[in-house]
Amino acid sequence: MRVEPAPSGGSAGPVRLPSWAYAVVTVASLLIGVTAVVRGTSAIVVAQDSDLTNFFFKSANYILQGEPWQIYAARGSGLTSTYPNFNPPLSMFVIAPLLSLAHTLHAVSYGEQITVVSLPFVVLVPLLAYITVRILRWLYPEIPETQQFLAYMLIALSPLAWQSLTPWYHLEQPLMLCLLVLAIAALQGRHEGLAGLLAGLAFLTRTTALMPLVALGVLLLVAREWRGLMRFGGVAAAVSFVGLLPFFLFDPHDTIYSLVSWRGGSQIGGNSIWSIFAYSGDDGSIRHLINAVAERLDMYSVLLFIVIVAFLAARRRGISPYGVDAWAVVAIACLAVPMLTKTVWPYYYLEPFVPLLIWEYATMYNRRGGVWRWPVLSIAFLCVTATLSQFIGLHSVGYLDRVSVGLLGFGAMLAFAYFIWMRLGARKLDASAAPGRESDRKQWRLGQGSFFEPTAAPASPVSPIPPASIAPQPTPGGPAYMPPMGAPANPIPPSSPAQQAPMPKPHQQPPAPSQLPPQQQRPPASPLWPPDPMERPTPSANGGEGAWPDLWSDDKRPPRR
Repeated sequence: MRVEPAPSGGSAGPVRLPSWAYAVVTVASLLIGVTAVVRGTSAIVVAQDSDLTNFFFKSANYILQGEPWQIYAARGSGLTSTYPNFNPPLSMFVIAPLLSLAHTLHAVSYGEQITVVSLPFVVLVPLLAYITVRILRWLYPEIPETQQFLAYMLIALSPLAWQSLTPWYHLEQPLMLCLLVLAIAALQGRHEGLAGLLAGLAFLTRTTALMPLVALGVLLLVAREWRGLMRFGGVAAAVSFVGLLPFFLFDPHDTIYSLVSWRGGSQIGGNSIWSIFAYSGDDGSIRHLINAVAERLDMYSVLLFIVIVAFLAARRRGISPYGVDAWAVVAIACLAVPMLTKTVWPYYYLEPFVPLLIWEYATMYNRRGGVWRWPVLSIAFLCVTATLSQFIGLHSVGYLDRVSVGLLGFGAMLAFAYFIWMRLGARKLDASAAPGRESDRKQWRLGQGSFFEPTAAPASPVSPIPPASIAPQPTPGGPAYMPPMGAPANPIPPSSPAQQAPMPKPHQQPPAPSQLPPQQQRPPASPLWPPDPMERPTPSANGGEGAWPDLWSDDKRPPRR
């Protein structure tokens, strides 16, 4: 058949990602962060309008006054005058020198102080995006450049990332996530000591880091990785113990009240499934008793849910703590906080989004063909939570409103946990044997190894095979032609050298691309989501070659014959 010529004005090669693309997105991300921090201060009128001014600044002032072990003596203002600062201490020690700088610059108003303290934290969001891309390159070395860039943008420009800084001003959350994802990567690189150190620092930054760490501990326990469990858990516990011990020694009353006892007695807030049991009366009725019990059950419910999911993932799905699917268990553990905690705030949604994105983008190559080879979960989660964030931080207008919003948020988080579980079961059985995957992944170290080295353009997922070893493949029209393996019946006798005519000198051909030196070869472009090599194309309704055409491919399709 005749091959249709390509359009004269088009280019035969794929469109490559420009080298300056990451710089442009990074600059845009920083500009968004600076604008959000400055504009968000307009909503801060009194101290209780922000946790940063209501708790963090008060604790940081104790540090500046030379009383660092008294930071948990701080209390809120106004309606929150009995609320303590129940956050771990590391973020207060990071904020203290920046607050001192604000005092030096004569920043008097809350808006001025917040601006000076918050601006240095803006760089943590693109840093988190960069760490995410480096982990993706390590988990999936053949990941296409377009997919890496899309993952970078989804975090660096995400509203979920920026709403943690403004208007809620929980500056510690991006820092905790940077430490947490590095801890998980270090654990999977068999550096349990380093992973424990980073995990302990993450817990000292924000208590919600405990949830994914519990899930990893259960995976290690079920897999009987005793050495890894002892080193990882032991170092993490030691770092946490050393970081918290001085506060329990020098101010045990305030520290115990802030970090231990207050949480169980705090009232049930909005946007939670526990709103069903909320009751503000104090008449000793059965509703008052149910409310008192429900106030103390949320954290135990979160931990129980995480332990059960991690145990089932290890036993029924065969998830290893050192495999890429462990990130799915981490994502479900992070989902348990906005799903089952008794007070939900919009910035909670960032924590499950990051491990969910890492897992989904790193495993598209080993999912069975169909919906799970597309970034369905991460993009859908971003859309749903960005919409929920617009109104769950507002005051409710009644009991039915609180309950309906709580059920909506609970159902959304439960649905994503269920879909993650379904996608875990869609893994191809032969994926672990593919070259370059987790079966022969190299360990990385700080400053060297595949995690921190600059990554070149993505290589082709198909290893080069000598032409002689290529076996004939069946064709759609019938069986492949096989040459005869035996000798022919009437072989042609070889002629003598004198009878052979002189052969003309062959024309010098340019070297093929495969014969060029490695530094001159241009790596072939791979599609954004590589096709499934184990599945043959099936006819689709629109007449294409497959039911899921690769609309995101960097390469042009071959001309129709």
